[in-house]
Amino acid sequence: MTVRDMFKKRTYEYYRRIGKYLKYVFNDHFVIALMILTGALGFTYSDYVETVAPSDLLPRLLLVVIVYSVLPVGGIRTLIEPADGIYLLPIEKQMAPIMRRHLLVSGLFLSAGMAVIATLTMPLMEALDITGQAYSLSWLAVLICLKLIDLLVQYHSFQSDSLSLIRTISIGKHILILGTLGLSLFVSLWAGLALALGGLSGLLYLVFSYSREKLWNWDRMIDVEQKRVQGIYRLINLFIETPYGQNKVKRMKGFDPLIRVISSKTDPHMYYISRVFIRQTAFSELYVRLLTIGLIVIYFTPVLWLRTLVSVLFIYLIGFQLLPLKQVLDESVHFKLYPYTNTDKIKAIQKLLNAALMVTSIIFSLGSLNGGWETTGVVFLISTLFVFGFNSVYVPRRLGH
Repeated sequence: MTVRDMFKKRTYEYYRRIGKYLKYVFNDHFVIALMILTGALGFTYSDYVETVAPSDLLPRLLLVVIVYSVLPVGGIRTLIEPADGIYLLPIEKQMAPIMRRHLLVSGLFLSAGMAVIATLTMPLMEALDITGQAYSLSWLAVLICLKLIDLLVQYHSFQSDSLSLIRTISIGKHILILGTLGLSLFVSLWAGLALALGGLSGLLYLVFSYSREKLWNWDRMIDVEQKRVQGIYRLINLFIETPYGQNKVKRMKGFDPLIRVISSKTDPHMYYISRVFIRQTAFSELYVRLLTIGLIVIYFTPVLWLRTLVSVLFIYLIGFQLLPLKQVLDESVHFKLYPYTNTDKIKAIQKLLNAALMVTSIIFSLGSLNGGWETTGVVFLISTLFVFGFNSVYVPRRLGH
């Protein structure tokens, strides 16, 4: 088997494995929730665009922040494994065409993502009087060029052993990206496109002419690919348990008083599961992320019924994503050795969910204060009723099977 055949096989196995888990991620509940969330965000975005004047500074800064935040998402899919640094080292010169192919595939796929971002931001661009078909195409070209620059800098780091050079080029990349966005949104799209094309041309020369005789930095390639794959599986592990995810566990000593409030050592299930919830980042960071996103959407949503719908939706998403805590109890050695019943475990999950979701309901209600006390009261009342129904009806049925 040649190196090319080996990577073809890895590519097939990679997509087959990802596809197998994604069908569980995009289940009926999540798809419905995602559709409602997309509608709510679209409605809020539409209302916001109508308030934008061509001379406004904040929308332009907002576009810079959005694009700058989205650009680092997604890297080169190399499918390099830890053992490759040893077994493929003697034939590493054969890796050049394979790596170029990986760069091309990743560039095409991620450029499609940037096209989606360009399409979504186009209404805001038009509200800022940056209109016309030519301008639309140039904005798309700017975003694609910036993403390709990001990928080429990563590709160059795979061929460099100098950490200082990698850092210098990375700093230059960030300056180039910010400069391009600044020119595009505050001066002229054509000027931004010219700067992006110039930077892209320089990097293409650096990577494919100046550095083409360089050998590969295997340690960096392995490290970057491992982080990329683990990031994908951390997302999937929020929905279904996989053998590939590696969740971090932190001490979180500052939350000990909170654990004592919501649990007691006389209730071993609650004491154990509350510590798992706070200390295991797969659960605590998920809770914080969904809580923050929901709060932002609710704050900027002008309509009462939509605020209420988003509040209920995010409470459902948080509760649904925390249900795998039951699996943690089932797999614990302690609770396998002692004759605790399944009902005890479900009650502990219900108690924890009740505390977490009620805090969520209160925070979402406070996020509605800019709509008046009546809006806040309605959001709190409906959210609280949903928490009660979700926790007392849905959770026992879901976990009792």
